[in-house]
Amino acid sequence: MTTYIIGDLRTGRRIQTVPALSGPWSDVLNDAGEVSCTVSLRDPVVHRLGLKESAKPGKAFLAALVDDLVVQAGPIWTHSYDADSGRLTMSAAGMWSYFDHRRILPVLAGRSPTDPTTDTRYAPASIDPAGPWPTDTRKSLQGIARALVEQAQAWTGGNVPVILPAEIPGTNERVYRGVDLSQVGQALRDLTAVDGGPDVRFEPRLTSDRLGVEWVMRIGTPTQPLLFSPLESTFTVGSPKSPVSGFKTTVSARGVASHVYASAGRGANEAIVGLGVNQPLLDAGYPVLELVDSSRSTVTEQATIDAFAQELRLRSAAPTETWEFAHQTSEQPFLSGYSVGDFARVRVVDDLYHGPIDPPARMRIVSRSGDAEGRRVVVKFQPEVV
Repeated sequence: MTTYIIGDLRTGRRIQTVPALSGPWSDVLNDAGEVSCTVSLRDPVVHRLGLKESAKPGKAFLAALVDDLVVQAGPIWTHSYDADSGRLTMSAAGMWSYFDHRRILPVLAGRSPTDPTTDTRYAPASIDPAGPWPTDTRKSLQGIARALVEQAQAWTGGNVPVILPAEIPGTNERVYRGVDLSQVGQALRDLTAVDGGPDVRFEPRLTSDRLGVEWVMRIGTPTQPLLFSPLESTFTVGSPKSPVSGFKTTVSARGVASHVYASAGRGANEAIVGLGVNQPLLDAGYPVLELVDSSRSTVTEQATIDAFAQELRLRSAAPTETWEFAHQTSEQPFLSGYSVGDFARVRVVDDLYHGPIDPPARMRIVSRSGDAEGRRVVVKFQPEVV
């Protein structure tokens, strides 16, 4: 059974437990995930909770718990009420979504974002008269991700209960101009998307006194950018007593490309482009297929756009294969034993599409999702990333 609680977003303190009629939740790799909860306001117990105020969108959080494991938690963004049925649905997203509502700006202290001193720079020292920068502020990609969140927390009212990791030094460079008003959340996604970029998670958990929720920011390191447990669960598909059901496979070539381009611009009349070629696809008989990433408009460094191009090349080198099945939470491996980002072994006894797969395939968990009943969790996998 899944339990749903609401609390104050700024403090993480628990306010109420909510009796839910339904409540899907999802946890995904390098993004926010979602959680929602539907209740009946005709239930006197629910009506007394005063959810219009206590679960106010933008001010409160919603969390889903399976036993003591917080499987998803984050800001409530919408209420949807149906007067005919008397039902209210509260929809939230993971803590990453909060940083989609924050901009990369230091505390302004009366300044306008057009003031160059509001730029956020992780760059080497420079004596350029047009833009002097006296201190080397370069960091690892892990350090940049951490610093972006730390800067957002420095604002009055912005210190949401996110626990930051220790910083790992490095020499990566990024410049975020204040005038661009860039999203913190999107900048984190961009950092995960470059070649060698770190995984980022905001992992919710109960506080030590069990009276609130806090989010632990976990970031991959320069030596191991992927976040995963050293323990690998094993799942078996197709055996008579397997707790696995509903095995599905999706293979998509929509993102396959022999030639990739990542484009950005320093200004209206100047552009930078990173290139990549997947020669093995052409050698294997694929026709020329091209893919463009034009979402990096604020990137100003050639090395950075080249890194985006190389990551795009790697992601487009083969069709994307996703396996999905439902697993009973009462059977091993239990939900607390594996998470998004972890690797797992999947054995297929027999299948019309795959045939038997033994030894098991090593797959990475890219999402898991559940509901209010809490009897099953749907797990999605993709092949091991080399």
